[in-house]
Amino acid sequence: MKILVTGSTGFIGSHLIEQLVKEGHEVRALVRDEERNSNAKVEAMNLLEKLKVEIVWGDLLDAKSLIGAVKGVEGIFHLAAIARPMAIQNRQYFEVNENGTRNLFEAAKIEKVKKIVLMSSVSAVGQSKDGNAVNEKTKCHPVDIYGWSKLAQEKVAEGYVEKGDLNITILRPPMVFGPRDKEMLRLFKSVNNRFFPLDAKEKCMEFLYVKNLVEACLLAFRKGKNGEKYHITNGEHYSINGIIHSIELAQKRKIFPISFPEWVFLLGGSLIEFAGKVFNFHPPFKHDTVDWMTKKLWYVDDSKIKKELGYAPKITLNQGVKETFDYYQRIGEVKRY
Repeated sequence: MKILVTGSTGFIGSHLIEQLVKEGHEVRALVRDEERNSNAKVEAMNLLEKLKVEIVWGDLLDAKSLIGAVKGVEGIFHLAAIARPMAIQNRQYFEVNENGTRNLFEAAKIEKVKKIVLMSSVSAVGQSKDGNAVNEKTKCHPVDIYGWSKLAQEKVAEGYVEKGDLNITILRPPMVFGPRDKEMLRLFKSVNNRFFPLDAKEKCMEFLYVKNLVEACLLAFRKGKNGEKYHITNGEHYSINGIIHSIELAQKRKIFPISFPEWVFLLGGSLIEFAGKVFNFHPPFKHDTVDWMTKKLWYVDDSKIKKELGYAPKITLNQGVKETFDYYQRIGEVKRY
C-alpha cells in the first residue's frame, strides 16, 4: 500500500516509517524544502535515503504542494505539527496545527484518500482534575496554547468525518520518548549530571515509548473506527520521580537530592517571557511551559484502544529508557559510568 507520512523527519515519524517499510508498504515522505540542507535534520534525511522512501517536497501551509504529495496514496499518517516547547508566536501553533491540517485534508478529499490517522495529543484534553484518569469522553480543558491548537486540529478532522468526506482515526498520545528524541535528552543529561532541581514525587506524567506508539499507529490504521479518538499509554502510570529513577538505573548514576520550590520555576518562566517581549527575542521556555510541567496529575485511561483495537504495549518503561540511554550514549550526548 502506498502511504504518505507527514512529519517524516521528526522523531516519531522516523520510527513509523522504518516499521512501514519493514512491513512492505510503499512510503512517501513529505519534507519541507528548508529541511533539505538543515544540520538538525541530517540524521533524519540520511535515514530516509537509507530506507529508499520516496521524498516529496512540500509544506502544510502551501496547499498547492499538498495536491501532488497525496496524489496516488491510499493512506496518510499525519504527524507533522508544531509541538512544545517552541520559541514561536502563539498564532503559529494554529497556522500549522489547525490550518495546515485543513490544507492536507482538503487535498486528501480531492484525491479520495481512503484512510487517515491523525496524531493529536492528550494535551487536547488536559490534565486530570479530580484524580481520575482522563478518557475519550472527558470534557476537553487544555492547559496551554499547544493543547488548544491540537484541539482545534481535532475539530478540523471532525468536520471532514461528519460530512462523510474522509475516514479519519485520531490518536492522543502523552509525552513520547525514545531513540532520536531530542526533547527528553535534557532530562537524561540532568540525571547524567546528577542534578534535577524539581521535587516531583507527587507529580504524575504519562510517558510512552515510541515503538509502542508505532504499534498503536498501525492498529489505528488497520482497525481504527472512523471519527473515533483513542488514548494511548505505556501500560502504567508513572510519577516523574519514577521516571527519574528509571533513568538513574539505566545510567547507573544517582542524582543529588536538591530541589527548588515550583514558584521559583514559575517566576523564572514569567521573567524570561517578559524579557523576550521587551528585548524582542523568543524565550526558550515560558510561564505556560513551566506551568504545564508542574501540573500534578496527567493520568490517561487507555482501556478503549486496548478493548477495540487490541493494543498491548510490549516495551516497558525500564526497557525503553535503557534503549534511549544507549542511543544518547552512542551519539556522545551522555556519558556511561
